[in-house]
Amino acid sequence: NLAVRGNDDPRLDLSIVSNPERQPWRVVIDSDAATPADANVCNDAAPTLIVVADDSDASHLEGVVDVLRVKRADRGLDLDAALQGLYARDIKAIFLEGGPTLAGSFIAQGLVDRVVNYVAPALLGSGKSGLDGAGIHSMSEILRLELVDVSRSGPDVRLVARPVR
Repeated sequence: NLAVRGNDDPRLDLSIVSNPERQPWRVVIDSDAATPADANVCNDAAPTLIVVADDSDASHLEGVVDVLRVKRADRGLDLDAALQGLYARDIKAIFLEGGPTLAGSFIAQGLVDRVVNYVAPALLGSGKSGLDGAGIHSMSEILRLELVDVSRSGPDVRLVARPVR
């Protein structure tokens, strides 16, 4: 069974909400429509929209979730078209929790207005970058952020910042 993200099968719903009818939309960006129809994100816990390339076979998702078809881009999907499709569904704000490629694409296209980063008091060592394809290859290309808020979240530190344009 193919998982939605890596080896996990997230629900992407709010586990605690005062009004269960107020679950926010779950939106999955899935260029090749690889999300299985029985994935947790396809359950009826919250409304779900899966954004796929217009040339992908998403027939297994039809009738299970809402499917939005958009053009492919050089990397992934046409994010402007995806955001227009979200807006047409009255979705006017999104919380992006994607992998490094999706996050990098949003950064590269200037589609991020706030960054929330959690820093844990732990060292991991080398590993995968948090951004891929963001167009940041040297110190001179750094995307500077303006720190808006710093707070604790359990043992972690929560940083909220806005891109300086």
